[in-house]
Amino acid sequence: MNLSRARLLPVLGAALLLIIQPMRGHTMNDDIAAQVDTAFTAAREGHYELISQLGEQGAKVIPYLRPYLQDTSEMVRLQAVALLTASTDARAVPLLEIALTDASQDIRARAALGLYERHDPVQLATRPELGEALRASVNQGNDAAAAILLLSYFPGKATQTTLTALRERAADGQTELAAWTPVVPVRLVIEVSQSRLGDAEARLALLKTSASGTLAELEFLLSVLREIDAPELLHALAQSLNDTREISSGLPSGAEPKRRLCDLAVVALVQRLDLPVKFALSESRRFTPAEIASVRRAMVDTLPR
Repeated sequence: MNLSRARLLPVLGAALLLIIQPMRGHTMNDDIAAQVDTAFTAAREGHYELISQLGEQGAKVIPYLRPYLQDTSEMVRLQAVALLTASTDARAVPLLEIALTDASQDIRARAALGLYERHDPVQLATRPELGEALRASVNQGNDAAAAILLLSYFPGKATQTTLTALRERAADGQTELAAWTPVVPVRLVIEVSQSRLGDAEARLALLKTSASGTLAELEFLLSVLREIDAPELLHALAQSLNDTREISSGLPSGAEPKRRLCDLAVVALVQRLDLPVKFALSESRRFTPAEIASVRRAMVDTLPR
């Protein structure tokens, strides 16, 4: 083989590889699109096994879900949202935004929870169109806690108007963050959102709840500590470190011993304030008196009154 031919072969090989790789990617994308179509066709007939298998594809299915969010079948739309809420991929956000104004309250609530749990709210706040969708969703009747809490990342008159109207409309209504969390008054969730937006009256109401609220209300506030930024509120909720009443979250039904409010407070405060502690956090175990005392000390050092 002459020298010029030997030099040419690697160049030809690289060029051929560049041609083949896009073809392979195109074939793979076609295959995923076909899998999505087949799975949703089966779902329309009441068979959901293939939908479950789509979940194993991860974020690769996201670009193909948009048409199913506008399907005439509520169950099909629900399955599409379920796939989206399982992902932390940013491409899911504009699709969940569509689902926020679905005709079904169940779908609207699931979309809001997916956004709340799976995505950084600071990043979500860079999307003004998401704020518009959240306000439209709440005005449409979506009183899910996740939707109300996310509104606090979109300050402005329009958001305040939406929260005020919801408070008047909700009256004594109740809501929840998720099916496994305590049911609380819609009013309480609105106060968390308004307090984060700087409303002094809402903050005062939360201070009162922190001092004398029900077990469910205190559990809720600790569960959404990310949305509470006022130091006086954080110190008030730190009193839950003394509360040994049992709560239902954190363990499977029937498991013993149950977690206590003070155990939830330990995890919530350490994570929220990045407190320096020398023990491992756990969502299921009870903490020792010494461990709880160390959190109290860290609170004083980290967040002076």
